[in-house]
Amino acid sequence: MAFLSGFVKSGLSLLGNNSASFPFHIGNKVDWYEDQSIWSLHHGTRKDDGSPVSIFTFDCSKNGDKVSLARNAFKRIRTMRHPDLLRYIDGAETDQAIMFVTDPIEPLSNQLNQDPDPNLTLWGLYKVANALKFINNDCGMVHGNVRVSSIFINKAGEWKLGGFELLSSMKEESPMILTFGGMAPEAQRYATPEINKSGWTVIKDLPTAATDSYHLGCLIYEAYNNRFDTTDRLLTQRGSIPSSMLDIYRALLRPSPGGRADADSFLDEGLHSFFAQDFVQVNLFLENISIKEQNEREVFFRKLDSVINTFPNEFSKYKILPELVKAFEFGSGGAKALGAILKIGEHLDNEEYEKVIVDPIVRMFASPDRAIRVTLLENMPKFIEHIPSKAVNNQIFPHVATGFTDTVPIIREQTIKSILVVVPKLSDRIINYDLLKYLAKLQMDEEPGIRTNTTICLGKIAKHLNDATRKKVLVPAFTRGLRDGFHHARIAALMALIATSENYDAFEISNRIVPSISQVLIDKEKTVRVQAFKAINVFVNRLQEHAEKMPETALEPVSAATSPTSNTEANTQAAGVSMAGVFGEATKGLAGWAVSSINARLATPSGEINSNDQSDATSEKMQEQERPLSAPISDTFSAASKQQTQGSGRLNLAPVDMDDTNGWDNGDGNNDLIGFEENDGWEPFDTPVQSEPEPITAIVPSSTNNTRAAVSTFGSSSPVVAPSKTGMKLAPSKPKQLDVSSLLGEEVTTSSNTPTISKEEKRAELERRREERRQRMAELREKKKGGIGAKKI
Repeated sequence: MAFLSGFVKSGLSLLGNNSASFPFHIGNKVDWYEDQSIWSLHHGTRKDDGSPVSIFTFDCSKNGDKVSLARNAFKRIRTMRHPDLLRYIDGAETDQAIMFVTDPIEPLSNQLNQDPDPNLTLWGLYKVANALKFINNDCGMVHGNVRVSSIFINKAGEWKLGGFELLSSMKEESPMILTFGGMAPEAQRYATPEINKSGWTVIKDLPTAATDSYHLGCLIYEAYNNRFDTTDRLLTQRGSIPSSMLDIYRALLRPSPGGRADADSFLDEGLHSFFAQDFVQVNLFLENISIKEQNEREVFFRKLDSVINTFPNEFSKYKILPELVKAFEFGSGGAKALGAILKIGEHLDNEEYEKVIVDPIVRMFASPDRAIRVTLLENMPKFIEHIPSKAVNNQIFPHVATGFTDTVPIIREQTIKSILVVVPKLSDRIINYDLLKYLAKLQMDEEPGIRTNTTICLGKIAKHLNDATRKKVLVPAFTRGLRDGFHHARIAALMALIATSENYDAFEISNRIVPSISQVLIDKEKTVRVQAFKAINVFVNRLQEHAEKMPETALEPVSAATSPTSNTEANTQAAGVSMAGVFGEATKGLAGWAVSSINARLATPSGEINSNDQSDATSEKMQEQERPLSAPISDTFSAASKQQTQGSGRLNLAPVDMDDTNGWDNGDGNNDLIGFEENDGWEPFDTPVQSEPEPITAIVPSSTNNTRAAVSTFGSSSPVVAPSKTGMKLAPSKPKQLDVSSLLGEEVTTSSNTPTISKEEKRAELERRREERRQRMAELREKKKGGIGAKKI
């Protein structure tokens, strides 16, 4: 431990074993302060945490005549406790030196020499007068040393009264002020008229407050006009003293001790005039907020919000802010104090903010008081950036999450809104699991506004979700919103889809999003319709861009060098890999098939298909079989539906009904696109069923007649289309195995041995029977209607 002066080293060395245990480091000395006081003032720090303190030291060997004053001051500061007095922390006394430690302070002259804020000066005078009232009235003692050098300011700029060298009680046997009053620095300049006339012993016969009241008047003059030379100028020159304070100022300086006003009178007069200002009133209220009524506190905090920005920054940071935090955390201020706390917090650096504000706020998230929780959620954007991510994940979010299930709607709504600002600090696990679990429940909330805000929230936080979660969650959530009965919720879902459009691929857009949006294109609400058309245009444009980049066809071209008489390996590849070569001629007339078929049907009054139509029907069947296996089943037409159409003379474009169940249909005919699982995820109840593609058939030449039959290349039980004079009929056929030679123009031969029925063949047989049943039902309906071309079963 380094010391800056010899007398300090000497003093500590005389402490013996206690010197090493002195828990403070002594720092730089305020050089000029020794000219105004018997003490040397040093800046210091605590050894344990490095927090700042101030240390007063007195060298007994160099100032032997003033040792009694120093020891009296050391004795009094250890025993006097008041918010407006200098606060004693620690000290030591030996025959060589005296030291005591206080809160970090600066001499008042530092502030007065820098053109202080008038609010600070006014409040400082109030604090000194209040300290004198305590000393004179409550303790029955005389301070005797009230002057600029005896007053100090803390970090907030608030005045604290020290200088207890002459503090005495007139009831003592030999009061210090009577014997040593004249030895205090500048004692003569501050001497009262009666002391100048009769000496310091006259104080014993004066009212207790008479001497200190006169010194208070001198302090008022110096606070507004700086230093005075003689007391004669105090009553003759007003200077910058406020006019509202002049009367009581003159009463404090009356020549007659008995007629002087005291500090108590100064306070009473000021509270009705010059102390009746916002700055003073705010501080007075804060100091007594714990005993104020609830309605008084509410009025106060409303007023504080409007005036806090006019107060000195340092004072707000170090005086008002600690009082507000105390009131907020321990209930006297409640939620209303938070607004002012955050306004003052804007002037703090990160370290101060975390130390003063963050810890109380984090603790208050655990409060069961709903008013405090709502206030915290509303003001979260103002403080969340200062809170470390670890504290947000471990301490704040668990308490915030309770708001998702709160019974009060305003809590749930504010919780949703707060997520937008807190989500950047949340971990991936919380965002992609815990948070989405709560949002899934809230999208089915009974309050329509909460459902709407949930959709908006999900759209805004989509960028924070991982790719897998986005693909799983967004489309089901937003399409559910499109079916909400509250039209604002539907608008929010449409806007969320647009905002997150870059997250969807072409398949999702064409199969899930566009069909869902199309349902609200004719919504009852115009605002929904307008937004729906905007949304569908966005996604249709996306699909158009994707389609332009797609190849013209998915069929693989056949090389001209390929010969139908090639070896068996080549034939097997032609049959198993691509059927394009076999169906090349058939696909040429695909585009014109529907028109030619309609013309032929209209030209035949009986509704029968002539022999020329057989080739068209067979060609169409071939082209159906040539569709890629990945093509959607809904895009293909069944042979049965087309035969029924031809028989009735009408074109029916109904898709094939591959199964009684549909991946987009829940069985109620409403075509609900999504649902929610019991685990509250965003997954749909039903996932789209991947239907079996229709089997690809090959045209095989017959040796018995000049007709052609459709044979399944994969052993399915598709019915064989046989020509008839009366029209195209479905004749049942048994599953046949594909013979590669049939593709090369050779006859199909079957083995005499019955092959084992495979699983695929069983499925194909089932499909064939189902198809026959549908055909019979269709023919029965036509027969009942008496339509043209009805067929007999």
